[in-house]
Amino acid sequence: MAALRACPEARGKPCAVLEADVDPEAIIEKVKLPLQAVNDAARETGIGPGWPLNRALVRCPDLKVLTPDPAGEAQLLREMIAQAESITPDLEVACKDTLLLDLSRTSSRHAAHLGELEVADIWPLHARAATPDLARLAVRHEDCHERLVTSRDIARLPLELLHFLPGGDEFLPLLKDWGLSKLGDFMQLSRQELTARLGPQSGAWHDLLHAKTCRLLRLHRPPESMEQTMDFEEPVTATEPLVFAFKRLLHVLSARLAARYVAVKTLRIVFHLERGGVFLREIRLPEPRVEEGELLRPIQVLLDSLKTGSNVVGLTLDVETTLPTAAQRDWFIRQLPQPERWTDTLAQLEGLLGTGKVGIPVPPVSHRPDDFKLLPADGHTPSPQGGFFPSNSMPLRRFRPAAPVMVAADADPRQPRPLALLTGPCRGQVMETRGPFLHSGHWWDPEAAWRRIEWDVRLAGDQLLRLAFTPPDRWVIDGLYQ
Repeated sequence: MAALRACPEARGKPCAVLEADVDPEAIIEKVKLPLQAVNDAARETGIGPGWPLNRALVRCPDLKVLTPDPAGEAQLLREMIAQAESITPDLEVACKDTLLLDLSRTSSRHAAHLGELEVADIWPLHARAATPDLARLAVRHEDCHERLVTSRDIARLPLELLHFLPGGDEFLPLLKDWGLSKLGDFMQLSRQELTARLGPQSGAWHDLLHAKTCRLLRLHRPPESMEQTMDFEEPVTATEPLVFAFKRLLHVLSARLAARYVAVKTLRIVFHLERGGVFLREIRLPEPRVEEGELLRPIQVLLDSLKTGSNVVGLTLDVETTLPTAAQRDWFIRQLPQPERWTDTLAQLEGLLGTGKVGIPVPPVSHRPDDFKLLPADGHTPSPQGGFFPSNSMPLRRFRPAAPVMVAADADPRQPRPLALLTGPCRGQVMETRGPFLHSGHWWDPEAAWRRIEWDVRLAGDQLLRLAFTPPDRWVIDGLYQ
């Protein structure tokens, strides 16, 4: 719909958007790319999302391929959020085209307005269910639109909807080989046997489809915008006028920060150029800052090495805020080095070597000699893909003494893998594990010898904790990660 808004002459014709941004003139070279979305006119010809482009063109030769419009998609999402907030403030942005609304505290009169929502001549599709995940799955199928869906209704839907669940793509071919075609076929399988064969994730799917789990929404709270823009009467070529302009912008920004009791974590600067383009720079601060002078210092370092290739006709300054940090200084102990100097040094190095050439070299997961990748050197390293453990160590709050628990584990007597916690302060199914980590000592002394096995586990409620097993059968919770 965002692409059609940018190309109104295509309305009423069969149209599709590819998974990747492709030049329409080069479609012949991308004939195997899958379709990301299609309109109603294209759907009436029998094609749908996921079809390869070459197969879709055989079914519909008049199919028009549109260029994705990320800016239009973001604008549509903002309009959807604004309409949804008129019904309830408790909503979650599940993805760029899906919102989850909590209607439990909303009157039936407001809930009935779901069918009256209109966003830019678009009627959003909706479905209601007892749990958020069940509603998110139901709205993907046309048979569930504008209905209150139960687990019995979900059972009639095709098995391909598992594609929208976490990890569903991995096991979907295997389930089809088993002869399953409906979600109901999957729901009739034994949960215990599924978990034993496919792992804890399949058990979580089984509970989700039977509406046995109801999680809390990750509520959307739009941040208050502090964006400021300044246009120059004449194009600026020197650094001094830019510094003067930033002082004015930061003076206003500092007052807004003090009034809201927040601090700046990231500075986003957009230079509007005379030739018509923009030049974007982002500055991450080592510590949250509020004072005007401390915010101006990294900007001055940036301006000293700035090369835009054109005169500047305007500025846009925006920030990402966080809670301010507090520290108690001792009169008789030397203070730590100023952390802002680290950012200044990084900015100077990037100005000397070029953007993207300064960072922390980290060996990737490969055996190639001298292979490495650069991570940002600003202390904001991204978390690893495909796991729940972050790249830096998490603090472990240990129990003193350790809390004894009963654990359901597999039958391996030497290294039993935990499957579920049955007693203790944290109970539930183990969704993911890391380990075992073996520890032992005094093996030369039979009376003083000791041995224990540690596991880092994640429970169904996203609790991270450390389990310890002491032969022959003692399990304890060593601590919680926070």
